[in-house]
Amino acid sequence: MNNYDLEKVKYIFPRLFVIAIQNSVNLNAFTHSLANSEFIKKIEANQYDDYFNKSILEIYDAISCDYIKEDDSYGVYNDAYWSGLTYFNLYLKTKKPFSYLFLKLPFEKMLNMYPVYHEMDFSSLYEVFVQLEKEKTILRLLCEQHHSSLSRMNKATSISINTLSKYNASDKALYKASFQNIIKIANFFHAPVSLFVEKL
Repeated sequence: MNNYDLEKVKYIFPRLFVIAIQNSVNLNAFTHSLANSEFIKKIEANQYDDYFNKSILEIYDAISCDYIKEDDSYGVYNDAYWSGLTYFNLYLKTKKPFSYLFLKLPFEKMLNMYPVYHEMDFSSLYEVFVQLEKEKTILRLLCEQHHSSLSRMNKATSISINTLSKYNASDKALYKASFQNIIKIANFFHAPVSLFVEKL
């Protein structure tokens, strides 16, 4: 994407979060659907096409399957808007997939943080995000989010407990996993494969 295309996408992105909040959707379900959407896949592939010329409601409906009739997000700059914009800026800064950003810093947590950080420099929130990255690994967070365990994963994927324990202890180890194992883990959690890629 060139800078003009990027700005157009950056305009759409936070408004999707506003619509989600306005329609009282489940926040985890929203970010999960968003992370797996065509919208995100195109952004992460740096692919700009006619998809982004659709109305924001069309894009939102394709992501959420809620089929909202009216877009009341225009001109709304609430905490949901600033949270969405911050996720986009984190993506540009870190080059990490959105699924990773949502996992390490869930939308609900971002909303609770934003009254403190929305008037501060982005670097302040970025420092907080870097600390959150270190607290728990990808696999540990996925297990917590899905109320799962390594033993259940072992039975479902046939990946050995020793191997899963290594992935659970270190994101670096998970990034070095075989493609076959990554596919098995992604399918187990219904997560995008991009989550297990260190850099896009």
